[in-house]
Parts: sequence; C-alpha cells; structure tokens
Amino acid sequence: MATLTLPEVFDLRLKIQELETKVNSGTLSLFERCDLEDEILELKEKLGEFDRMKFSDEGECLNCSA
Repeated sequence: MATLTLPEVFDLRLKIQELETKVNSGTLSLFERCDLEDEILELKEKLGEFDRMKFSDEGECLNCSA
C-alpha cells in the first residue's frame, strides 16, 4: 500500500466523520447502513496502516520534518 500523506489522513478522518453521521442519522435502510459501515471500516484500516507505519524502528516519526 502506498504511504498516505498527512493531508490525505486528514481527509480520511473527515470522510469517516461524515459517514458516521449518516449512519447515525437513522434515515438509511439496513443495506445502506451496512454498506456505509463497510466503507468506514475500510477507511479506518487505511488509517491504522498509516499509524503502524509512521514510526521507524528507532521510534522516530517518519512523517515529521527533521
């Protein structure tokens, strides 16, 4: 998987918030809600991969400026 940039991470977090708001609105059918929850899980997995990869073996942030 390609490494995410910090702006992409920010955009993913906003997208997750938007989708969670839709899911919690109570206006969706069961199938629509399930589809959105699947999308939320996929986005959260991308963020999890970013979190796991952002530090070097020495514990230094790979995305921070030196």
